[in-house]
Amino acid sequence: MGTDEQQTTDIAGLDEAQTAEAAAELPAKTAEAAAEQPAKTAEAAAELPAKTAEAAAELPAKKASLGDKIKKLPPLIKRFWKEPLKKDRYLNLKEVLSLGGAAMGVSTIVCIVSSLLTASQISEVYGIDVVHGPYICLAASLLGLIIQPFFSKLLQNTHTKFGRYKPYIFLMAPIFAGLAVAATWQPQTLDDNARVIYAYCICIPTLVMWNLFNNTFQMMPGVVTPNQQERTDAWAPIGLLVGFAPTIMNVIIGPIRSHFLSIGQEYMAYRYMGLICSVVGLLLVMLLIKVKERVIVTNANNESVGVLEGLKMVLKNKPLLIFTLALILGCMRTTIEIDAQIMGKLRYASDIETGLTVFSSLTLITGFAVTPNMILLPLLTRKLNNRTIVMFWAFVNFLGYIILGIVGVQNIPQGTVSAVVLTLLRYIALFNGITSLQPLMLSEISDYQQVMTGKRLEGFVQMFAYTLVLVFTNIGYVVMAYVKQAMGYQPANYFNVTTVSDELMNTAINYYNLAFYVSAISAALMCITMLFYKLDKKKHAEIVEELRRRSLSEGHDELAVEPAAETEIPASVDTDAGEYQQQMASAVPEQPVQDAVPDDHAPVQDAVQEAPKDGEE
Repeated sequence: MGTDEQQTTDIAGLDEAQTAEAAAELPAKTAEAAAEQPAKTAEAAAELPAKTAEAAAELPAKKASLGDKIKKLPPLIKRFWKEPLKKDRYLNLKEVLSLGGAAMGVSTIVCIVSSLLTASQISEVYGIDVVHGPYICLAASLLGLIIQPFFSKLLQNTHTKFGRYKPYIFLMAPIFAGLAVAATWQPQTLDDNARVIYAYCICIPTLVMWNLFNNTFQMMPGVVTPNQQERTDAWAPIGLLVGFAPTIMNVIIGPIRSHFLSIGQEYMAYRYMGLICSVVGLLLVMLLIKVKERVIVTNANNESVGVLEGLKMVLKNKPLLIFTLALILGCMRTTIEIDAQIMGKLRYASDIETGLTVFSSLTLITGFAVTPNMILLPLLTRKLNNRTIVMFWAFVNFLGYIILGIVGVQNIPQGTVSAVVLTLLRYIALFNGITSLQPLMLSEISDYQQVMTGKRLEGFVQMFAYTLVLVFTNIGYVVMAYVKQAMGYQPANYFNVTTVSDELMNTAINYYNLAFYVSAISAALMCITMLFYKLDKKKHAEIVEELRRRSLSEGHDELAVEPAAETEIPASVDTDAGEYQQQMASAVPEQPVQDAVPDDHAPVQDAVQEAPKDGEE
């Protein structure tokens, strides 16, 4: 009993002690809270104007009118004229416009040659047998295939203050322009054998120079900036200019040809257009001097390479081999287009002169089949992989031509109906932008080549994707020439005439129906092959990251800087390297990162190698 009372007394005493202690601490805590309250109130008061100002600053941006945006446009353009608009971009407006003007110049010279020196047109214009045109084209492409590896070696081993590619473009431009004039100035006083000899002697070197010149220029989109999306954003509108030149030329040359045709001198149209296009194109090409070449620096890419070494390296490039195979299988997808002008002047009106004029006018429509794709290409490349885009274009190519093959030209009434139906379905078949996307895809493939072998080897890459494909294209045209010969279809029979017999008309129609099927099958094979192309946006992002890592590890400090924080990375791109980058990293032995890497890296524009300034080595 006593023990219980004692415990109760102890507990009561403890409670009284704790109560007294809490009572003693209360004034201190109250005083501390009272002291903190003014500080918190002052801090909140200090933050309020900043938050209010921030909200006020955001408010006008959200409600900016169209007029306000237009007012901001001139200073934005003025700034863009001298410098890129984003920290992860490299091109200013002056360079973009200069590149576009040079592309227009290249296209202007190329289009006059391409309108004349085709497997079909050579035989028509020079008045020689149908088999000579394809043989001339095949001989030129085989000669180009022999020359291209040595030219590629020359490109890879060139280092000048103007860059790697521009010196050769400037050197070849006047030579190609001169050959273009000679090719369009075909003499009319020669006999049959002399015309054949003249055609071979002039057309073969012109075609060889055409491919070397044009293919070298097609490398420029891959070296003006290492940013792939910027390549697309800049090159897509330039593609409109590239396609604009032949379209305008076809519109102009149609009435000119009709005029000279009426007086029996159709050849004079090509003489005038050849001279004008060559001079104008040559002047525009000189704008390229304002454009810089830029690549991510790695030591191996600056090393010399031999012909066999380069070929062995490029044969390891699986995406290139698959893309080349797709292009080879699809090389006949526009077979009908080399005879489209003859088809137009025979079917678009009841007489040839009117038909030629109508065809030339409607070229504005078919020629602009690429326009929507060029406008949408930057958006398409942001949302879709290149493989998907190419497959869609190839399928549309197949669809337009297979419909025409099934319907048959003979079942489409001559005149307005033919002009409308054939133009509409040819527009659908030509609805693609592969000519502009292909250089961009090859720039990605060259990035892949650099990460796998240390060297970009653009010239060797071009040899496969352009020169080798051209050889197979011309082999196909030789085969089709023998088909024409067997069917009795001679393009020369439709040149410099105002009427044709029913027999010649039926012969042409039968060939056109066959050509539609050949074009459709070729497009379908290209679409199927592209299913195996695996170089997508995610893998290319990893490749660029790996190249920058290697550049940093080799001591090119500021050349491996990450893009600016505000760089927009597509949602489909995984920024983690993953298994694919680990494979790439193991392809080249990893080197230790230099100790003297500055904490504050230079802007990403310094992450590329530009041609040295005058006086520098």
